[in-house]
Amino acid sequence: MIQGMAMLVAGQLLGEAVVSVTGLPIPGSVAGMVLVLLALLYKKGHLPELRRAGSTMLLLVPLLLVPVSVGIMEQADLLAANWWPLTAALLVSIVAGMVATGWTIRVLRRLDGQAGDDV
Repeated sequence: MIQGMAMLVAGQLLGEAVVSVTGLPIPGSVAGMVLVLLALLYKKGHLPELRRAGSTMLLLVPLLLVPVSVGIMEQADLLAANWWPLTAALLVSIVAGMVATGWTIRVLRRLDGQAGDDV
């Protein structure tokens, strides 16, 4: 499992290096995961140590929700006092995200040669 974690960290470091050298407008961690994906495609998905590391990390994902939950409980009074602006900001961001996603799908479908009007 340590070898798989080392591969994930190496992928992230390589991605950070690629972004720093090339100036790509994407996060280095995303570029690193693309590099890990390319390694998986090259090996036809046959990297069991990476599978073990990924499975272990997936088991730990629920732990990421604990700090968020504690923060919400700790700030409950502040959230209750400001529920209207928070709700408005949440709704605006959800609608903006949906519009951006729809627009992106339409553009990508048009680039792919498919009609984008049925989205």
